[in-house]
Amino acid sequence: MSDVISAKAARRAEEMKAQQEKKKLTVKVYAVVAVVVLLIVFVAVFGSNLFYNGTDALEINGVGYSVADFNFNYFSAYNNYYQQLYSMYGSMASYLMPSTSTSLRDAQYMEGESTWADYFTEMAIQRMTEITMLCDAAKNAGYTLSQEDLDGIEETITGLKTQATSGGFTSFQQYLTYCYGKGMTEKIFRKNMEMESLASAYSQSVNDSYQYTEEEIRDHYAQHKDDYDVIVYRSYFVSGNAVEDDADTPEDETVTLEDAMAKAEADAQKVFDAASSDGEQGYLDALKELNSSNANFDPDASTKYHAQGSSLSAVLKDWLIDSARKPGDFTTIKTADDSNTHGYYIVYFLERSDNSYDAVSGYYAIVAKDTTLQEGSFENSEAYESSVQELAESGAKELLSNYDSSAEDTLASFTSAVTKNASFLSDYGPLSQVGPYDVPESIKDWLFDSSRKEGDTTYIYDKDNGCFVVYYTGVDGVYADLLSETIMRGEAYNEWEDAQLENYSADREWELKLATKISALGG
Repeated sequence: MSDVISAKAARRAEEMKAQQEKKKLTVKVYAVVAVVVLLIVFVAVFGSNLFYNGTDALEINGVGYSVADFNFNYFSAYNNYYQQLYSMYGSMASYLMPSTSTSLRDAQYMEGESTWADYFTEMAIQRMTEITMLCDAAKNAGYTLSQEDLDGIEETITGLKTQATSGGFTSFQQYLTYCYGKGMTEKIFRKNMEMESLASAYSQSVNDSYQYTEEEIRDHYAQHKDDYDVIVYRSYFVSGNAVEDDADTPEDETVTLEDAMAKAEADAQKVFDAASSDGEQGYLDALKELNSSNANFDPDASTKYHAQGSSLSAVLKDWLIDSARKPGDFTTIKTADDSNTHGYYIVYFLERSDNSYDAVSGYYAIVAKDTTLQEGSFENSEAYESSVQELAESGAKELLSNYDSSAEDTLASFTSAVTKNASFLSDYGPLSQVGPYDVPESIKDWLFDSSRKEGDTTYIYDKDNGCFVVYYTGVDGVYADLLSETIMRGEAYNEWEDAQLENYSADREWELKLATKISALGG
């Protein structure tokens, strides 16, 4: 009997096992079918514009933004970053940007694990959060875009359409896709421009609402004069860093830190002694001799600097802003023993400006230097530079030929001429309440000439930038007062904005996380 039961039990076990295997097979089939369906949906969604403009990538205080909206802000953040670099370093800005030969997702941002794509993603989200807050605040205040603002948006879009056509794009849609990625449409582009414009306009209205008396403005400047005054000086660094032996050469190039610092001190002393005997000229002559092996070294251009007190190097600041400082003072400053860089600064004080001069305003354009010319095809570098200058000046003359100095609104005529010639300009825009230290040396003397009058125009070649074409509007107040008031308003505005942003945060949806992995974003 037990054998029969055992046989039945064994058979039952086999049947149950078979049923379980059948169920497993059924589940596997269903799972495979489900994966296939998901893949079909994935391809259908991500292969169309639906993913990019039909679903929310992130939400900020109840406002949903698509991947296309995010891309608009991502690439705007990228362009803004470039413009900031350009304003500080001119044509060198391109070399400070991440290389386009590598995906931004693979390019490390400074040090650490973050990439340039991470950096611009955070910049974009911060930008979108600020815009959302400002648009909400504008709406609550009953603030709307002016007709002038709306006309400006239409003018920008019209200009981009013209640019798209001249650039060989078959449609404006193709151009937008090329610039901002898949899913961008004229409607989405316009919406983001309107939000951006409203946020900017309302931000400016809040900033302008802060009013201060003349006494408050000047008291504020007096309290911060060491930060706001401009220091003009010369500085040259003599390196005292140790040198390691180059294994690829037969000679032993090793220089110890002690020996390197001893030589740096001796060289600095030579310049100091020359300045003691012959002042500024002695300082320059000694530096020329110190760099006698470098035929291109220009001691005048290489050593002259100007900066507001707040921007001075920490190593030099205390000596330069000392109230006892007077033109012609000079000194040597040794770097700290625990510094990463060792050596001596040789510093010569020229002047301190309290910014009490009149600020000026105007408009400028820069005719780009021709980059197609090859220096090697010219007899010498002088002939090459002469040709580059001639072409840039020719472009400047062409621009001015479209300017009607007899027009009722000469500024409007000038800006119109600039727009017509935008294709060969590297930069252009208004000059608003600028001081002599805010503009390149090449155009400073012309702008601040006491004989200057409204409507004056000129072109001036600048070897580093191209050819400046400048329109003069007039005097705009005392620069020190404008600087102080601008900073006071900025501090008040920042305090207001920070308080508003405390109530705003971005909720990143899965679409944004996925989009940064599968799209061309940042790459």
